[in-house]
Amino acid sequence: MATDFLRNMLGFFIQFFPCAIMIFLTFPKDTYRFRRRWIFCGITLATLLFAALFSAVTNSGFGGNAAFAANILMFTAIFLTLAAYMFLIRQSLMKKLLVFFVIMFYAALQYCLVNLLNGVISVFFGFSPENGAHSVYSLHGLALYVVTAAVMLPPVLTFVLHTLREYIREVETQDMRREFSVLIVSTIALIAIMICVDFTYYYLDYKLYLLVLTLFWVLLMYQMLICWLIFRESVRRKRDVERRRTLEIQQLQYEKIVGDMENTRRMRHDLRHHYNALNDMLDRGQTDEMKAYLSDVIDTTIKRDSEAYCKNMTVNGLLQYYVGLARDENIQCDVRAECGELAIDAADLTVLFGNAMENAINACLKCSGERWISIQVGTVSDSLAIEISNSCKEAHINRRFQSEDGFLSAEAFLSDRSDGGHGLRSIAHTAQKYDGSAKFRFNAEKEIFTTRIRLNMRSEQS
Repeated sequence: MATDFLRNMLGFFIQFFPCAIMIFLTFPKDTYRFRRRWIFCGITLATLLFAALFSAVTNSGFGGNAAFAANILMFTAIFLTLAAYMFLIRQSLMKKLLVFFVIMFYAALQYCLVNLLNGVISVFFGFSPENGAHSVYSLHGLALYVVTAAVMLPPVLTFVLHTLREYIREVETQDMRREFSVLIVSTIALIAIMICVDFTYYYLDYKLYLLVLTLFWVLLMYQMLICWLIFRESVRRKRDVERRRTLEIQQLQYEKIVGDMENTRRMRHDLRHHYNALNDMLDRGQTDEMKAYLSDVIDTTIKRDSEAYCKNMTVNGLLQYYVGLARDENIQCDVRAECGELAIDAADLTVLFGNAMENAINACLKCSGERWISIQVGTVSDSLAIEISNSCKEAHINRRFQSEDGFLSAEAFLSDRSDGGHGLRSIAHTAQKYDGSAKFRFNAEKEIFTTRIRLNMRSEQS
């Protein structure tokens, strides 16, 4: 009896605990409502307590039907874990459901593989497939769960920590419908067919049952490969969009440089006319007119076109370009930038300033009153800090996300563009490459939108 109790408890723990942990591991630390170590300790303790309850109930016989009791308790544990998971992770519902069904897919695969191997061992080695009156997990069945977990967990964990986490981080909710639909349908079909396969065990010859189960498991492996390829393709497609976006911004910078060269040639041509006009005024003794004329020339040409904001050439060029665009739209700009050499790739700086400034300019253009942009750039210790505030009439916010001092993550803001828009997400993704952060705040009362970015210049890029 004690052996059955320990066997059931250990079997439940090995089958359930890795799935519960992997669901939470997919998401970054800043999406947890509480500290991750506390959550993981709670999951471990709850799984142990539920495993003990599971073993106690099944050992009692539960009306002589241990398998029925086991299924009820397993589904209850899954439901409670899902409820806790939905509360503890601050992410969009679609992303959380997608991760949940991926892990359910793994659990179903393991279950089918254990049943397949259990049947093979029973047929070819003479072990009975029955578990006994008080044991849901037979001795060789428990051993198979240990072996399959040891074999399957490393690649699945790698998939969860890299491919799936990368997919969740980079792909936006509105772009996940295809993957979400494929995964939901395939997982539900998998569970339904799995129940049917188990049901046929009582009506088919056991060798025929093994053949059906083998074909079914091969199809499941093929479906898992398809899902993996879909996730990888979606991330690749998203990165291609960001790469094209970066190239477009760099092309704009190049066009600005060419335009500045044309302006310089035109200024040299205009200077001859200015010199002639000043010479004529000098000959006529019009000193006051000369001063006014010269001051106007400096304000309208030389001072504005030669304005330097900081010593970093990339940041200075980006600020000159986007501040010039803003001023062309009659948007008042206040720039305070102090930064020299930065250990940050120029393309990443282009993505950060390009998306942030474009968002700020577009928001200002929608304002009927005063239009302004305030830009602050500086280095603090080993970090680059950027804060851009601008007038903003409205912002679409998903209220399910919890703010920190009024600031929200990029996922909390919904784009009003027809193509969905990826500006804030691109900023956040670029900041994560440098172990930094990007937070955003909209003050509806004052009609101000603030973008705050921090980059750790010592961290290695991922």
